[in-house]
Amino acid sequence: MSRDFCNKTKAKPLSAAIQCIVTLSFITVLLFSFVKGLSPWLRWGIFAFGCVLTVIQLLRLKSPLLIIDRIFANNPKKQIVLALFAFIITLDIGLCLFPYDDIRIAIADVVNPFKLTQIHKEKTLEIQLKDDGESNLDDYMAVGKAYGNKERKDYAKHCLIYFLGLIVFNGLLIATINRVMTTRAERYKKGESTYKVGNHYIIVGYGNSCVPIIKNILDRQNDSASDCFLILSSQDTGTIRRDILTQLHDLEERVIIYSGNINAKSHLKRLYIGKAKEVFVIGEGTDSGRDSLNLECAKAIKEIRAEETKGDADILQVNVQFDKPTSYSTIKKVSLPETYYKDERQKETTYLRPFNFYENWARLLWGSYQLDGYQTLDRGMMVETNPNGETVMSDKHVHLVIAGFSDMGVALLLEALRIAHYPNYDETTGKNKTVITIIDPKMDEMLPRFKSQYPYLCQISDIEIAFKNGHLEDNDNREMLQSLSQRDDVVLTIATCFYDPDYSLSAALCLPDELFYSMKDGQIVPNTNTQILVRQEIRTGLADLLDNKNGKYSIVKIFGTLEKGIDDELLDDNMAIYIAAKYHFKYDLPEGKDFFEEAEKDRENTLAEAARHWIDMNEDRRFANRYQVEMYKTYQTYREHLQKNPETLYQMEHLRWCAERSIAGYRDTHEQGIKCGKDDFQLHKLIVPYHDLPKNEKDKDKDVLDNMDKVINLAKVTQDFRIKHIAKKP
Repeated sequence: MSRDFCNKTKAKPLSAAIQCIVTLSFITVLLFSFVKGLSPWLRWGIFAFGCVLTVIQLLRLKSPLLIIDRIFANNPKKQIVLALFAFIITLDIGLCLFPYDDIRIAIADVVNPFKLTQIHKEKTLEIQLKDDGESNLDDYMAVGKAYGNKERKDYAKHCLIYFLGLIVFNGLLIATINRVMTTRAERYKKGESTYKVGNHYIIVGYGNSCVPIIKNILDRQNDSASDCFLILSSQDTGTIRRDILTQLHDLEERVIIYSGNINAKSHLKRLYIGKAKEVFVIGEGTDSGRDSLNLECAKAIKEIRAEETKGDADILQVNVQFDKPTSYSTIKKVSLPETYYKDERQKETTYLRPFNFYENWARLLWGSYQLDGYQTLDRGMMVETNPNGETVMSDKHVHLVIAGFSDMGVALLLEALRIAHYPNYDETTGKNKTVITIIDPKMDEMLPRFKSQYPYLCQISDIEIAFKNGHLEDNDNREMLQSLSQRDDVVLTIATCFYDPDYSLSAALCLPDELFYSMKDGQIVPNTNTQILVRQEIRTGLADLLDNKNGKYSIVKIFGTLEKGIDDELLDDNMAIYIAAKYHFKYDLPEGKDFFEEAEKDRENTLAEAARHWIDMNEDRRFANRYQVEMYKTYQTYREHLQKNPETLYQMEHLRWCAERSIAGYRDTHEQGIKCGKDDFQLHKLIVPYHDLPKNEKDKDKDVLDNMDKVINLAKVTQDFRIKHIAKKP
């Protein structure tokens, strides 16, 4: 029963218990009025007890005015409950001040003040017959008339006061309260009211990723029932509230919407940033240049955080969304000025974590954070077992076809370039290269810009990229796909990423039949070597038709939905921090310590040092370590098969590193005699074939594989590790 009460009141057990006791206390005062002979002080005691608990409950609430505003804004049922509660309290006060012997008489007086009730406290006058046959009727009538006249006068006075108070005082009071509450309700609906909160999440801006962010946080195991979300947006608050109500149902009461300019410091100060738990800057969906505005907003948040906390609080994690892959690529290449995350005393105030929706989904498809139901590009088929039971390299190669060079298409291409490095690639002959083909009807227009943003992709030696101008429905493209699907040496994946999700779906379902099945001995056999991915924003409508795993379209999978693109795990940098710390402890410290051994001896201080080193790194190096984690799944797939030839795995790691550095904009200088100094000019002499590396550099690639399990295991036992908690300077 108590659990049901907690669920109905949406309160924690202690709050629900207090509410229950308060309600019972006030009702008990009312019920005791029906019992004769009880001391009035008992009523006063119970009433006072209920009042004290009410005050305690109000003090426990973070913002009681917010609750009242919500009730008067859009909850008629709770308004009735609140009015009934106020009536009971008012009646309790009257019963305590004027303790009637019989409450029924009091109620009768309230219902009909002109009803005469004769109560004789000293004696009762009765009609009696005398011995001579006469009666005292005349005396009775005389007394009754005098008594009745007195009662009528008293009731007339009471009624006059009653109606004057009802019309004048109560009328004015009700009108005033109604005006005040109506104003507050309107301000609440418009997002103009400000409430004092703490330990909350802040979302700056509103867009498609807002609700998925809230859902993701609510799904966390350590989520508290008292956590709330503040949203600041210049968009219509009514529309935002309806969107949240539609998607979050009964959880919308934990969301507070403020109306304001996300780049105005005065509006950001309403968010109590000094007491916030985490911030997400997603920007306004309609703003032009929102990526730059989001970055400036993050800087303003740092300044407000520094002012409100005076540098004494934990580092605040500020997750900044970059919509465009081009902007996201830029933030990876440059070093942010310290003014974006340090205060005037050069103390870290915020930790900026950039993220991109499209890259997140690409990671969910093929990286170490792969979602269930999806297959890797290689399907684990790059090695095989010969008739003698020996592991040998396969002659197969991966072929990825991306139809639609949209933002999602670009993200898939870049992710494939980072992870599509396999053990059967032959550096000497170039055999078994991964092939990526991108098809778009506007490729001729888009390609020059893309190549100017990523000029060194040609340095990636084990992947071949082909850009084709045309439609997926063109005969030559259909023939190409049909041919690829029938080749035994090709592991084929097709992804349709057009801006129009309906077109993406129809284009995928209209592909040649040979991609879906083949005929063997007169039997239809599903083509399990092919995977078809279709970009959809929501998993409803036409996308629901593909939920059936049987039939012709069983190899077609939906991806890119809004609710999955923002995942807490994707923003978790723990493994990347440990990778960076491993190299920092071994190569940067004079004594050359082993990070994992130090973590076993003194975990808290070792992790704190790792976090401080991570914060001091630029974004270029941070992302380099993040992308190393993306390859772990592939290494784990082939490590067991290559125990006798681990050098192949080390070569894969070097190829991955060369690709990641080339995407980041690093230029190969090993044949040009250029002396490489700092990374400021993004020059590197080690973007060379693995066999040309010196031994000490090969040892670094070996370290990646040797320490992979240590990184993963440490991340498992430190799941609660958060950079904002321990990255403080002593």
